[in-house]
Amino acid sequence: MADLVKRGNLMNSSNFKLTIAGDNGAPSGQQRILQAVRNRDDWPRRAREGEEYRRICVLDTETNGLNLSKHQIIELCAAIVLVNAAGRIVGVQSVITGLVDPGHALPPEIVELTGLTDAVLAGESICPEQLAELLEYCDGVIAFNSQFDRPFIEKHLGRHVPVPWGCAMADVPWRQLAFEPGPQGYLLAQAGHYMPNAHRAKDDVLALVELLDHVCKDGVSVMAKVLAAMDAPAWRFEASTAAYGFKDDLRDRRYRFAGERAHKLWHKQVRPAEFRDEYRWYRQTIGKRPVVVPLPASERYRANETWVPKPPKVSVPDWLK
Repeated sequence: MADLVKRGNLMNSSNFKLTIAGDNGAPSGQQRILQAVRNRDDWPRRAREGEEYRRICVLDTETNGLNLSKHQIIELCAAIVLVNAAGRIVGVQSVITGLVDPGHALPPEIVELTGLTDAVLAGESICPEQLAELLEYCDGVIAFNSQFDRPFIEKHLGRHVPVPWGCAMADVPWRQLAFEPGPQGYLLAQAGHYMPNAHRAKDDVLALVELLDHVCKDGVSVMAKVLAAMDAPAWRFEASTAAYGFKDDLRDRRYRFAGERAHKLWHKQVRPAEFRDEYRWYRQTIGKRPVVVPLPASERYRANETWVPKPPKVSVPDWLK
């Protein structure tokens, strides 16, 4: 494999053999052929005539840091893909990229990670209204880590666009599908592909499109699973009834802390299969009922400070308690 690696990237071979164990005499079943992620031109551009589809925006951002309050998008790519009823990608309508000049020098680690430079970004911008129109044109948006990308997108837009969002990392039960969860490139390798390049928005988007189209061992595509999670109900459990002393219990239960002035509380997104168990745990551990807020896909993965200040409470159906 060493002779395939050049300057940190895999050369443009169409595939290479990854030996899991042993060497040239590795036992049968201990080798895997990894195919390169398909280029834009390798995908059909449109669905077959008369075929029904959903128009999904597959999106990735590169930023000049991880702190939402201090940093911003410096590169964005959005692929508009057409998805049929079976959850397979039947067309890639367009792939759109854009750069943003942050107005100050990039940190050296960002230059090293992305290959972007101050000179490349100088004078570049992405029109917020055109980006909003693109999102509104689609039936949904998917990023690999929407918890990261959506807040930066809405910061750039300066407003909320109520389009449904899904997350390839959080909305897919990877371990149940015989995957070891991890970064996008790691999941992609387990699906039989590799990224010739990475950490540029277009490369990451094309890799995500490939991963979403992968058919899992149960015969269902990753895309279908993300869309099913997007369409299903979800709730935010807000631990506003919990005393301070329960913070470790909440953290161990994977609640997240929102430290903004309007939302100083622990919270967790809960899905239908988890609802009953989570509700019972809260009642038994905290001794009170959680505040349960409906969380449609148009509100998921937003930055904490953009929540509605006083969201409506919901009455919990008996069958879910």
